[in-house]
Amino acid sequence: MAETLIFHYRQKNTFLHRCNPITKVFSVIILCLVLIRVSFLGVVSLSLLLFLGAMLQKLPLRQYKRELRFFIFMLCLIFITEYLAKASLQEAFSAFFRFFSIILLGLLISDSTEPDELARSLSNILDKIPFVDGAVVASSIELTLSLLPMIFDASLQVHTARQSRLEKKRNPFVVITSLSSSIFDLLLDKAQNLSDALEARLFDPSRKRKRLHYGAVDVYLLLVVLLLSILAFML
Repeated sequence: MAETLIFHYRQKNTFLHRCNPITKVFSVIILCLVLIRVSFLGVVSLSLLLFLGAMLQKLPLRQYKRELRFFIFMLCLIFITEYLAKASLQEAFSAFFRFFSIILLGLLISDSTEPDELARSLSNILDKIPFVDGAVVASSIELTLSLLPMIFDASLQVHTARQSRLEKKRNPFVVITSLSSSIFDLLLDKAQNLSDALEARLFDPSRKRKRLHYGAVDVYLLLVVLLLSILAFML
């Protein structure tokens, strides 16, 4: 069975999958703004509730453990630097949980939102801005979101290949340089394959797409976000 990688879309029929991408993006923006303004207890409570949401969404966090190492390192680094700068455990934990919540929000929206659907939703909104070609901008965003997961794919492939060859650990500088070079070469190959595939399908970034409609689930999501925001400000 193929390994599930971080920041990849998984086709499922969950509450978040049924929501319009614009509603999810708007919800993420609201929650990020709330995280900046609320107190320590509000940040912790919001983080725990988002983690509960990740469990309800059934995010395969155990399968993400390889890629999550980088974010765990960043969380520890943020905690240490914040504590050294302000000499306050509360401030350090507050920064820790803010970044933790932002990671969870990124995982939730990438897990439940297909880049093509996001582009279709954004295209119609961006078209209303003067002198902006919404379809072209949305297509650029779609391609960017499609390219980002390739980094994790390439890293995993290079790491697996080196393990299968039983390569011995050498000088750390040599290892990092060699690993980076291999990942970059593989990324170029993947980008070329993507370019060939788009050309074969006669991909036209300026082509207008049918927009996605909003439904009752979007109202429910906004109500949940509103309740979470009020609860976080009350603490």
